[in-house]
Amino acid sequence: MNNSFEQEYKKLSSKFLEVSLREQVLILFCGLVVVILMMYSLLLEPIFESSEKLQQNSKSADKEIRFLIAQVAELSDNIKTDPNGPVLERIALLKRQILNITNQLKTQTDNLVPANKMAGMLESVLAGSKGLTLIELQSIAPIPISLGLPEEPDAGLYRHGVTLVFQGNYFDIQRYLEKLESLPWQFYWERFDYLVGDYPTASVELEIYTLSTNKAFIGV
Repeated sequence: MNNSFEQEYKKLSSKFLEVSLREQVLILFCGLVVVILMMYSLLLEPIFESSEKLQQNSKSADKEIRFLIAQVAELSDNIKTDPNGPVLERIALLKRQILNITNQLKTQTDNLVPANKMAGMLESVLAGSKGLTLIELQSIAPIPISLGLPEEPDAGLYRHGVTLVFQGNYFDIQRYLEKLESLPWQFYWERFDYLVGDYPTASVELEIYTLSTNKAFIGV
């Protein structure tokens, strides 16, 4: 086997030496190309393919890392943001509105006649007026004052009213009304009905009210 290989080598070598120098160079060049192709096929091509796969995997990993970073940033923002923020702002706004309305009501009620003194005030002034006769004095059940807010319907204040019916002539009635308006206590006029009867007598029915934090019914 070795002798056959050696003979074949000597045969090819003798043929190589017989050709011209130019042909020898071409043969060597072709042989080098064949060797390079064989090296590329056996060694370099697998390396290049592996490098391309690594690059693709690297791009995929980079894309996934960017996605995870974006998710972490979003979660961080969500953690920093108080989910109850809008609700707390709404509550704070309502509290400010309620405080503003309460202050306005307090300003209006500072000089109002107390609910438990209103009926006595009317009767006392009437008793000191000549020519007038008391027909009826009746308290009206208290009514809560609404703020107009669904979250806080009541203001903690109640409207207390009194209905007064009396008789007298025009001038006596006028003097009585003037006395009521000159009192240091204030109140609200709700209704005033003046009915003429047998001259010079007339009948008056008036309704006034005040505001109070006491929701209990105050009788006369």
